[in-house]
Amino acid sequence: MGFESIDLVGLRGLCDHVPSMSTPEELRAAGRQFRASHLRASSINADPGSFDGYDDTDAVMSRVENLLALALECEVPLLVLPAGEKTEAPVADRQIGRMTAALNQAADRAREKGVRLAVEAPYFGRPVDNIDLANEMLAGLDPYVELAFDVSHIEAADESVITAWELFSSRVGIVHLRDADSRNVRRVIGAGRVDFAAFYRAMAATAYRGDIVLELETRDSPYATKEDEVLAAVAYLNEIVTEDKEVVR
Repeated sequence: MGFESIDLVGLRGLCDHVPSMSTPEELRAAGRQFRASHLRASSINADPGSFDGYDDTDAVMSRVENLLALALECEVPLLVLPAGEKTEAPVADRQIGRMTAALNQAADRAREKGVRLAVEAPYFGRPVDNIDLANEMLAGLDPYVELAFDVSHIEAADESVITAWELFSSRVGIVHLRDADSRNVRRVIGAGRVDFAAFYRAMAATAYRGDIVLELETRDSPYATKEDEVLAAVAYLNEIVTEDKEVVR
């Protein structure tokens, strides 16, 4: 379909290309399957547990090390981790200091292995769910830690995607595209209110040349097949590129 790479995903209950909570041997088996496919991956986007006190930090760190080994084995350049545990309602204590300390330890281990590390923030539905909190987290993080920038999480929080990009673009290591509207990230491309043309222009203005990931819906998709969903998203985004000469190509 013309894509240069895929994302290897290990998000519990959503998409499990790789078993992020499993044993090293199970991860090695997933690695063998991936290498046999001859695909290229932009990142491993995984949820091995959280560093905000919800899970045992040592256990999470051990799973992070397993994922780093998988990334090295499969020549995947980047591991993306979440900003805390998913919650139904905002928590009173975001534990940002605790998370940054653990992510900095993970950064040390990633650096040793030659794998890049990113945290996805803001992330709607997790403790670091808005621009101010993401800014606070980034201020305490090792500069080695990059940002996974998902437009849908910012839009769902009723914040400006363009303002967030202007603040964070120098730290962005990968971009996730998905649509959203207020308090709802479950919108296929074109069905929400994200202004993708404006966002493409913002990326062009900062000369962003990293990977851009098209994220699909794990539930509530209006399309009969994932292929239909991808084709519709690509057609929608290609029209923006065709009509606006300032956007990233």
